[in-house]
Amino acid sequence: MQLEKLYPGDFLQADSVFNDSRLILPFYGSHSRGREQLLAAVKDGAAYQIEAYGYRFYLAATEELRNTLTVTNLLAAPLDDRLPRLTGNGNGELTWRRLLEVLERTARSRFVTKLTIALTTTAANQAWLEAQGYQSCTAGFEKELTYRTGLVLGGGGARGAYQIGVWEALQELEIPLQVVTGASVGALNGGLILVGDVAAAKKLWLAISTEQVLQFPRAAADNTSLTRLLQQIQSLTVTALRENGASTRPLEQLIYAALDEEQMRNNPAELYVCTTRLPDFAEQVVHFDKSDCAGNLQWLIASASFYPAMKAKEIAGSYYIDGGYRNNLPVDVALAQDVSELIVVDVKGPGFVKRTPIPESVATLPFDSPWTLGSFLVFDRERSRINCRLGYLETMKYFGRGHGLWYTFSDDGQAALNKAWRRFCRRLQQAEDPLWGIIKSKTFWSRLNKAYRGKVVFETAGMALAELCGGLLNVPPEDAYEAAEFLGALNAAASDQTEPIEGVLSVAEWLHQYRERLLAISDTRQLLYWQRSFTAKTPITQALRQLLDLTPVTAVAGAFLAELIRTAAQNKDDLQH
Repeated sequence: MQLEKLYPGDFLQADSVFNDSRLILPFYGSHSRGREQLLAAVKDGAAYQIEAYGYRFYLAATEELRNTLTVTNLLAAPLDDRLPRLTGNGNGELTWRRLLEVLERTARSRFVTKLTIALTTTAANQAWLEAQGYQSCTAGFEKELTYRTGLVLGGGGARGAYQIGVWEALQELEIPLQVVTGASVGALNGGLILVGDVAAAKKLWLAISTEQVLQFPRAAADNTSLTRLLQQIQSLTVTALRENGASTRPLEQLIYAALDEEQMRNNPAELYVCTTRLPDFAEQVVHFDKSDCAGNLQWLIASASFYPAMKAKEIAGSYYIDGGYRNNLPVDVALAQDVSELIVVDVKGPGFVKRTPIPESVATLPFDSPWTLGSFLVFDRERSRINCRLGYLETMKYFGRGHGLWYTFSDDGQAALNKAWRRFCRRLQQAEDPLWGIIKSKTFWSRLNKAYRGKVVFETAGMALAELCGGLLNVPPEDAYEAAEFLGALNAAASDQTEPIEGVLSVAEWLHQYRERLLAISDTRQLLYWQRSFTAKTPITQALRQLLDLTPVTAVAGAFLAELIRTAAQNKDDLQH
């Protein structure tokens, strides 16, 4: 159940589900009036939708970050014809209690301290609301929210620095954690979270390299080419086969030096780690005993022992290996501790992920970077720095501190890019340019959403297209950009295509880079071709028109990039909000 912002480009007035929506709570005197006001909230940028219990909810709301969520309108409609259609008097499957559960879960997903429902109602309804913990206030009714938050840290080896970035943002936002569950590197990071020193955890990750984690001949080898990366992986494989796993002694020394027992004991959060017992491959969930930190640190090592690459960990006569073999994303372990919300950080390491149904009453915040985060076996300081920064930025964006999916833009930055897009479209429309016909087609928007891997509407297309250009041209993702800064990076990359992300890449990332550079029809080459064609104002011949139809997204992105570069060169103020 994720909150999704609505825009005029969603065309709700033409949506049959929205037109069937009904008021359940008495925000307005009629359903039509409720829909009218919701459409007005869409124009004001204060409307959202969310799905739960087989229904779609449309709500108008304003938020004070980490303070108050104020709901001023709520409509609901069934998504399945088998569900009862809501009648004029609000009868059906949805009760007031269930609606309040939806609103409270929405509020808790934002980690606000208070939920305000701006409505007036009868004395009987007021008494019922007060029985549910609401109090009368000037705006309507309000409730102080309580939290029992679980943080789930998945396995992913060297990608684990991303989780530290997420934790850094949570600390900055003052979001306390009551339960932490982890598998593999998530268990190790869980130990660092119990210590509670985010600066020390970052320092550790930004200094770590493969030779400090594992012992094998090429552990300290250079990782900055595909050939050398494959040589290092081959060396690890040979060592694992010959010695039944590389030694984890360096990792143990690192962890024992980093985890301060007194600080761990003083942390009120509870840590649960998952490991896998040999030879039966049974899952073992261990509640970290803070009264015996020294004795329990071995469970963190066991959870992170990625056998057969790493040696199994012997504990009390039994052998244990990586928790990811049985439960790489221990959501179920956190739910067993009666959490009211889950923050799930999945860094896509190899392993088994259980299909765990999450109760509708539990708010869930998934953090799953669109970037691949590099190799999980080879630790690299520069890649860890980038991943840590990505974790921080992507968490802050969730809470409204920045915009974008792949990149991060300030409020002014994203507004300037979208303003430039509107200006670009007006020019195309006035000139009756063939590109405008492409932009108006449903096919273009379908392909753009697929290429972007996220929701794009007309109002956000400027930022989305700029992000697509950035990804294809290897613009670094670990900075927060103003529009002019991002355009400068795009211009430099288009003129002299930049190298991929610094630091070690995964094998898949190396192969992607080779494909983009060597194939004549790669997306990157398409983008650069169209950018240069529109910069040179090449006439649209019949042959080019056919090519436009075949590559609509890269064509529009290339034309928009050419426009941005041209107008910025003429007037630097064009990209100021």
